[in-house]
Amino acid sequence: MIASGTSLPLDLADAVKQQAVFAGSETPAIRGADWRMATVATVNADGTVVTSDGITARRMETYSSPAVSDLIYISQSGNGNWLAWGRGSTSSFAVGETVTVRKSVSTSRASTITLAADPHLVINVVPGTYTVDSFLYYDADTGADLRLGWFAPASTTGAWFPNGSDSANTLFASTTNWGALGDFSVSTRPVAGVGAGNLMACRPVGTAVVTGTGQISLAWAQQVSSATPTIVRGHSWLTLRRIA
Repeated sequence: MIASGTSLPLDLADAVKQQAVFAGSETPAIRGADWRMATVATVNADGTVVTSDGITARRMETYSSPAVSDLIYISQSGNGNWLAWGRGSTSSFAVGETVTVRKSVSTSRASTITLAADPHLVINVVPGTYTVDSFLYYDADTGADLRLGWFAPASTTGAWFPNGSDSANTLFASTTNWGALGDFSVSTRPVAGVGAGNLMACRPVGTAVVTGTGQISLAWAQQVSSATPTIVRGHSWLTLRRIA
């Protein structure tokens, strides 16, 4: 026992100090909560993941579709329990991220059946799987209609559905074009126009499996060439959500 007022030797004092620092760094009750990044090594069926350095962390409900090799954020409570918040972004379009673009002004196309990307409904993508949702607010001559398709990076696969009035319609009607297409960025499908100034809507949706970097854009033209413009109007929108 060291008497009161007696100083510890410097080397012993340093050793005690270092031991205190080490004990504090290893004891959550002393250290308090913290967070860091980790890589998932195992996904368990009970809602937890195990990191590559052996930490078992419970997933937040927002951390959906976990996968081995995910780069995630984890944090620890004062009592030592670990929580997995979710993925850190490893690209410009992360899994679980949703991107939406809206047409700010209308676009008119007349006397053309050549498919072209809409100037506003374009989103940059990286390799991955995306759900596709869109709303088109348009009008077209009865004979011209509106032909829809998609532009995407080469080798993109998937399926889509135009979800609009059948092109045979010449008046406002409830007949919907239920035909789906088993590809993406290949086949096109028309929806009806019922006369200039008669506003219509359709809701093209689908799934795109992208293997390259580039853009997904909603492409359109007239189904039959007409001097009366087909117009896709402002307030139309396109949404992509990356799911894998």
